[in-house]
Amino acid sequence: DDGTGTAAHSIVVRVDSSLDIEMDQIVGEHEPRQTAKWTRCNHYPDTMVKVRHEWGFDEPHPRHGRVPETECFDYGMMVLRDAVVPIHCQFFARRRYNGNEPERGETFFGEFLPHIAISDEGAMRPFQYQDVVNICQRAFEQLTSTVQDERMKSYVEMLGTCIDALKCEWDGDFNGRPPPLSAVLCHMDLQPQNLVFRRDKSDALCRVQSITDWEEACFADPRFELLLICRKVLAGPTQAEKLWRMYSDRVEGLSKDLIVGPLDPWLRLETVHSICTLLLQASDLLGGGRNPWESKPELLLKIDRESRRLSRMGYPT
Repeated sequence: DDGTGTAAHSIVVRVDSSLDIEMDQIVGEHEPRQTAKWTRCNHYPDTMVKVRHEWGFDEPHPRHGRVPETECFDYGMMVLRDAVVPIHCQFFARRRYNGNEPERGETFFGEFLPHIAISDEGAMRPFQYQDVVNICQRAFEQLTSTVQDERMKSYVEMLGTCIDALKCEWDGDFNGRPPPLSAVLCHMDLQPQNLVFRRDKSDALCRVQSITDWEEACFADPRFELLLICRKVLAGPTQAEKLWRMYSDRVEGLSKDLIVGPLDPWLRLETVHSICTLLLQASDLLGGGRNPWESKPELLLKIDRESRRLSRMGYPT
């Protein structure tokens, strides 16, 4: 009762795609009162750039673009705060088991698990570091048997050397693997085109409202999600180390058995995997050919830049 003898209640209705309205609806002669709780924020989708200086080189992004170098760290921290940490912490809080052992994901994902996990002798388990190494190894074997171009052959030979280095990356640590960490649901593409943002009336800050386009999602080691933010959202190692450290502090503060470990081995893994993908695209071996927005010469230049980045990370190229 609002004091006038009439009933009052609050409802939320969708007015359009860009605004939620909180409506105080009063039965009687009074007009409904509407107050905007938040408005849609399009700053990040609208300000993406097609060429950005990142990880030492100017990198073209002809399809969707990237968040500008001057804003990408703030964007990454927002995604970490509003999306990554809340999702991951839900998994860490619900399950306390070794991320390298077969998961109990069947009870959580049901029929969707085969689409986001990896099959291992009939059992479904999350994607792990070693799975990506194995993917790279299979790609290397396919490229070795098909590539004829001399320039491409030199890249493939370099790739094989780097894959051998990946296999030794964790020698002496945790049975040759990264520190175990419980698997989580990873989106794997938290770029602005896949998020909806809001700006709250109270403080005018841009926040993540919702996440869309889950076609790349997987049940995996949580460091994959963080790695792709570091490598594809952020612009360089200083930003990446800072974000990785902030995630580590947050997660390791939950429990002493949650160990994130160092960033560098994951950066090398992602860069080797990137070179594999680019070589397959340049060889017309990946799902029917190259992306329509990149020519073979452009892909070869991209492979060269990735190789030089990998050299700076300490790998022989």
